[in-house]
Amino acid sequence: MPVAQLPPGPTEAKFIQALKMGIGIYDYLEECHQKYGDAFTLNLSGLDPMVWVKDKEMVKDFFNLKPEQLNQSTLPIPIDIGDNSVGFITNREHMETRKIVVPPFVGKRLKDRAEAMHQIISREIDRMKPGDEYDMPRLIGSITLNIIVYTLLNEMDGERFHRYHDLMLEWIQSSTNDAMFLIGTLYGPSKYRNMLHRKYRERALEGKTASVVDKLMPWNKSIDIKVKIAHQIREDIRAIRANPDGKEGVLAGYALATWSSGELLDEEKVIGEVMSALVGGHETSAATGAWYMLWLLKKPHIYKKMRQEVLQSIEENGRFDPIAITENKYLNACLNESQRLTPSAVGTMRHLVADTKIGSLYLPADTNVLAGAYLRHRDQDTWGDDVMEYRPERWLEEDGFKPGPFDFFPFGGGRRACIGSNQAKQQLRILFAEFARRVEFDSKYAMNNKWPGQQQVSGQTEPKGGVPVTIKEVRSTNFGYPESDKKPEQPEQKVTKLATA
Repeated sequence: MPVAQLPPGPTEAKFIQALKMGIGIYDYLEECHQKYGDAFTLNLSGLDPMVWVKDKEMVKDFFNLKPEQLNQSTLPIPIDIGDNSVGFITNREHMETRKIVVPPFVGKRLKDRAEAMHQIISREIDRMKPGDEYDMPRLIGSITLNIIVYTLLNEMDGERFHRYHDLMLEWIQSSTNDAMFLIGTLYGPSKYRNMLHRKYRERALEGKTASVVDKLMPWNKSIDIKVKIAHQIREDIRAIRANPDGKEGVLAGYALATWSSGELLDEEKVIGEVMSALVGGHETSAATGAWYMLWLLKKPHIYKKMRQEVLQSIEENGRFDPIAITENKYLNACLNESQRLTPSAVGTMRHLVADTKIGSLYLPADTNVLAGAYLRHRDQDTWGDDVMEYRPERWLEEDGFKPGPFDFFPFGGGRRACIGSNQAKQQLRILFAEFARRVEFDSKYAMNNKWPGQQQVSGQTEPKGGVPVTIKEVRSTNFGYPESDKKPEQPEQKVTKLATA
């Protein structure tokens, strides 16, 4: 039997490696790959060793790991979304939880939200005017936060909608600022998350007040806001269970869901899954969309071609049909190509509980293994000599390379694939279809080779300093519609006001 051992890696101090990951993760991974090859070990503060793998056979073994080989409770996410939410649990509880939390984000229920997504996106674009300036990740984050709050509540407006929206926005901002990031990096992301969750439970469930020291600490505001959010969710859970008739939305579905035993989910379990959905549905799309916009700013001919495809869909359907739009091949290829080159989640992690074979490696227990999406997506042997070129056509060529699940995995894969990946893709496809049809942008990053650095926000990789854009032109709501004496018939509209971040 071989001796379990770690592959080589940098020997810098742990906090230096953690800071490099936090403020330039793409660059640091590429540097390590060039120096150490397709598998290397990083050592970060407060975490077990992190082994990054790029080789296809290693990635295949990684995604085929069995539940009993894993312990995901140490996932390095530094914000407190609840230690019992689906991302941090394993074995039977994980499988049962996925049966509850995945169905609302796939199939008919997801398609039924497409019109609402389009309406929310249209309202935001309708507010724009030439000369307006935006930071693209925050603009997309504002839109997708509205979408995920609607998804949870089945409401687009009203006091309850705005209360959830405003609390979540305030909580995200207080949980992901520079001070919180630095403390989480130095202390260890999972240890920091556990500390925040313990203090949240003390205040929310045991009635304790913040200590004098806590009141002076950067995390105090984040904990207080989460207590308020949890109180609101708990009130809604009890109201839904007391009167379940006609209740819709993901929150209602979770509140009324039962385990296979017939027992209702614990209130804290529901709160954890709701918080996980709110964060995942917001920050992932904000980061992904920011990189996507950067590529389109640099490739105006691709942006124009996207618009032509959308206009063709409108001609065929008589209106902007969001379901038909999500099936546009070139539009989907453009998003895939952005996620290939600049995935917001640069790797997918598993924590080993026993010595385990991964490809040619034999790794010791208590090792974090990561399938490196950023590195795998840029493998020249897999993708060809033009691997570094943003070329959506590669996804459409009949005789071209067709990537498999171990070549392209921006949302992870296997038994633990991202539960909200289909919702994220649907809302981004509709959003960028409408951007391409209706909006022209300018930016200091347009039509040049200038790129921002990278920074970590809520576990996602965003362009450092954001993506500043200026609105050049906003076309009418019905731009591209067939000429008619009357406005094309639209699905019934029920929104009068939308929240903005």
